[in-house]
Amino acid sequence: MGVTTIEWADYTFNHVMGCTKVSPACKNCYAERDFDHRYGKVKWGPNGTRVVTSDANWQKPLKWNSEADKAFALYRCGGGLNKEIYQRPRVFCASLADVFEDWDGDIRDHKGNPLWKCNGTQCFELRTDSIMREHCTKLTMDDVRARLFRLIDATPNLDWLLLTKRPENIRAKWHPFDWQTPSDCPYRKNVWLGTSVESSEYLPRIDSLEDAGVLASVLFISAEPVLGPMPTLGEHLGLIDWVIAGGESGPDARPADPDWFRSIRDQCDMHNVPFHFKQWGEFDEYQKRVGKKAAGRLLDGETHDGSPMLFAF
Repeated sequence: MGVTTIEWADYTFNHVMGCTKVSPACKNCYAERDFDHRYGKVKWGPNGTRVVTSDANWQKPLKWNSEADKAFALYRCGGGLNKEIYQRPRVFCASLADVFEDWDGDIRDHKGNPLWKCNGTQCFELRTDSIMREHCTKLTMDDVRARLFRLIDATPNLDWLLLTKRPENIRAKWHPFDWQTPSDCPYRKNVWLGTSVESSEYLPRIDSLEDAGVLASVLFISAEPVLGPMPTLGEHLGLIDWVIAGGESGPDARPADPDWFRSIRDQCDMHNVPFHFKQWGEFDEYQKRVGKKAAGRLLDGETHDGSPMLFAF
């Protein structure tokens, strides 16, 4: 986890590993394939585990934030404000989990130890020794989320992209958890909220995302992998700032009809929403399996790298 090859982000950060499948797009989950079946680091599913990543991993965003602060200072000194728009570093969180998953099951550290927290403290303290357990309670996912949001708040030079298949949970699981009214809404300008939509059946997720729009500066859609047509996508783009689309990769990838992508592109253009075509996946535009690299990311001969136009703050 760190610098990423994902075209629309600069870094990936995972506060935890593990998830439960909720829709057809999850069928060939690469995270489950690699980190459960291949490496055995976490047990997927509703009866599995969730693993909090190491403290060393949690320190990485602080380093990225410091580097971004220095980069922006150099940009300003060089007169960049009169030239190109500064691109704030983007952190995709979480590629191996879902920030807003309902989870009250087993939570462990990266070495497989159960995690505990001290009673009466507000800091994130982990306890694995049996002597301390009588004074501690088991860690909850709300505790982990609170730690994540404190990290987000401590890294104002980074834009955090939180992508979820559970947008209906965002408001209830947003830290702090006890806010009630719009006046005390904990808006975070360095957070971009996104939801995954793979076909028309899941367009209502966008409505749930928009209900949480007061919490973040950018709302985006990840239509990847696209598994079916979305002819009415445009009806849901009123508050959306960005759409990413792509086909499926991996050994069991399912092909996509090229017209599905063209329709998404055209609807984004009609509603003035930036469009990013990430990849064809394993199958090219002729639906021939050629591999992700050979298939590339040209749609009708063009690269689509649309992105929200934001100034540094």
